Amino acid sequence: MPSVQTATTFVDATLLAQFQTYLERAELAPTTIRDYSADARGFMRWLELQRADGAAAVPQTRDFETFRSYLILETDQSTATINRRLHTLRVLGRFLYTQGLAPENPAQTLRLAPRVHQEAPPRVLDTYEVAQLIVAVRAGASRRLMRRDYAIIELMLQAGLRVNEVAQLNLQDIVPTANGLRLVIQGVAEHHFRQAPLNETLARALREYLQVRPNVPQVQTVFVSQQGRPLSTRSIQRLVEAYAKAAQLEEVNAYSLRHTCAKKMLDENSPEQVAKWLGHKNVEALNKYR
Repeated sequence: MPSVQTATTFVDATLLAQFQTYLERAELAPTTIRDYSADARGFMRWLELQRADGAAAVPQTRDFETFRSYLILETDQSTATINRRLHTLRVLGRFLYTQGLAPENPAQTLRLAPRVHQEAPPRVLDTYEVAQLIVAVRAGASRRLMRRDYAIIELMLQAGLRVNEVAQLNLQDIVPTANGLRLVIQGVAEHHFRQAPLNETLARALREYLQVRPNVPQVQTVFVSQQGRPLSTRSIQRLVEAYAKAAQLEEVNAYSLRHTCAKKMLDENSPEQVAKWLGHKNVEALNKYR
């Protein structure tokens, strides 16, 4: 078995460069090398958002599986595109193992997305389940943590933010206006952003949290840990799942909150407006909520 290097000493840029060399040595077609390299860069950029709590630099099995869920549940990509990216991850996992960067292939059990959409409709909470979740949040932590966690839950329930968007939200993205607050959601592409609806419930939740947020001048992300470090997407996912369990809600996770918001928005607004609010490229992406 290849010797294993220390994960935390391995730099992303070096890993990606070595991966491209690995592809070139396999004598793959130039277009395949280009696509695989781009997919690997996208995966590593996504993984950076998971590392606020000090995760290892080399991707782990859970990282591959969580990214698969993200591609299927949170993006508008076709099944063919998702599966190409998953093929890339399979090759990346084999590379990590053969180069001695992982004790085993972390992508060896990674499944492709089903070619025919056979998955159950997204889990949507009804009014009573939302109330149960909120009660669990308000009863489950200290005052400061309760206000933070409540604001996080409401961002997904009221504005439909993705988990990574909650993690990336910066203080300057909450903009005071004459009528209250405006929320700016930064996109992955440079200079790309959207504005999300901000009702009074959500605005109040954000104001109350900001009043007790730790004063950490060097950290601009809105949501931070008790130690003042940015919350990672993984931490936010665990947070939601813990409150759902406390509320005795089954099969509820962070994706469920965004889905609940989308369904409510569609009941009250045009599909075009909802797609714009949620950051979808087209209204077809909303069909899973109907």
